[in-house]
Parts: sequence; C-alpha cells; structure tokens
Amino acid sequence: MKTERNKYLILNYIFIICLVVLFVNDHFLKTQFSNGFTGKLSDIVGIVILPLLLTYIFPKLKTKSIWISALLFTFWKSPYSQSLIDFYNQLTFIPITRVVDYSDLSVLILLPVPYFLMHAIKEWNTVKIKNIQPFLVLFPTILILMSTSPPPSFYYTYSDGNFRCYKCNITVKHTQEEVIEKLRQSNIVFDSIYPMSEFTHQRIPGLRSQDIHFYKINTMVIGQDTLRNLDFSMRSISDTKTTIHFNGMDINRTTSHDQLYRKIKKYYKSLILGRISDPLKK
Repeated sequence: MKTERNKYLILNYIFIICLVVLFVNDHFLKTQFSNGFTGKLSDIVGIVILPLLLTYIFPKLKTKSIWISALLFTFWKSPYSQSLIDFYNQLTFIPITRVVDYSDLSVLILLPVPYFLMHAIKEWNTVKIKNIQPFLVLFPTILILMSTSPPPSFYYTYSDGNFRCYKCNITVKHTQEEVIEKLRQSNIVFDSIYPMSEFTHQRIPGLRSQDIHFYKINTMVIGQDTLRNLDFSMRSISDTKTTIHFNGMDINRTTSHDQLYRKIKKYYKSLILGRISDPLKK
C-alpha cells in the first residue's frame, strides 16, 4: 500500500519560520554578530526542519525520521564526517565546512517538537499554508540547508576593519617565509604574525593542512595614502605556493553613496595587492 505524502509537513508556518530564521542567521547574523547564540540558533531551527523534511521526501519513514535525524546530526557534528566533506568539496564550486562542537548536540532535546508536529499536523489547520505548491518551499529548503555552513574561507578572510575586501587575493610561487623576507627587503614589515588557533583547527579540521597564518600591518604608506590596521592571511597551498589574502583595514568612509564606495574599494584593492605583489615578482 502506497504511503501518502503529507505536503503540510513543509507547508506550515512553524517550518517556514524556522527556515527563514536559518537563512537570516547563517547569511547575516553570523557575520555581523558572531557569538554563541548565533552559533546555536541555526542548529536549533535546523533540528526542527530536518525530520519534517525527511518525512515529506520519504513518507515511509514516518516518525523514524526523528531517530535518523538525530544520527545524521551527530555524524555531521563529529570529526568522522570530515572525509565526506573533503570529498564533496573536491566536486563542487561551493565548498562547505562545519564546526566540530559536541555542545551542539544539546539541541537534540528539541526533537519532540517535530515529533509532535508530525502527529498534530493533520488536525492543526491553523498552522497549515494552503493554496501553494510544495516545490516552492522544497527547493529553497534544500538550497538553504546546503549553504547553512560558511565556506572554509570564512575562517581566514575575516577582518575587524570597516573596509572589508572580499576575494582579494594573489597566489605566488614562494613559501610564507620567503614572502615575509621579500616583503621585508622592500620595507613592508608585518607588525604581528600569528597562526590559526588550535581551537579553530579542532573545530574545522580541514584547515589544518594549509598552515594558515594571520598578518597585520599597523600603518602602510603608499604614495600619498596612509593606510591603517591592514589585515592579511596566508595559506600554503603547496610546498612552493602561497595564497595571500588581503582581508580589510580601517578607512575614513566619507561617502554613503554605494556606487562611489565600490569605486573606492576597487581602488584600495588594486593599490594594496599591487604593492604586495611587486616585490614578489623579483
């Protein structure tokens, strides 16, 4: 006997609210307010969404999706999922990562929420969303769940400066030590150098092999421009190649016009990466 698929497992206000919270938290709140609350919020709403989604896609699972979700979530949060993540990242243009933090497993206590909803949804008409096709919710849900974790670059391209430069990087045929020495010979000296923390390596194991270090220059003078608090990072992508990321700095933003500000960002990106790359070509 064919098991009927209940579209209201995903067409209900609880599911949609959790989905919106997941999207806003992962793509806006985490970048602006990176703290314990935003870190757990995605797990809280995600553990409500996952069983409902699994039961909708595989209706024969019924309430077994609760236990399957618990197992999948536990596996995802463990170091054992790293090999799967590495394999996926080799095949996709959008790499993913996740934080290994066993305290996240505390959200499993919320599994009774989707369990209750599965049993109550047939009679709970006030939460149902009618006159809409399930695929209009299903596809965005899958995309949002796939992008719930920030890409690995998030952890080595962050800057506290009010000017942040995205995808501002160059790759050179030098080790990090050689880069430092060549820049020093050109009077570019880093005021502080420190490695990625062991805490981050434990939470994001895939970054360990790249020997990531962070570099800061308090003041850099280029022509008539005096730049302050410049943030860089470097990754060893092979024994002889290093990728240098310019992540941001502090500037006096004197304009609120977005088009003009984009031109300013383009100017500084070209100015700084040009100054860094010139000594490395010699």
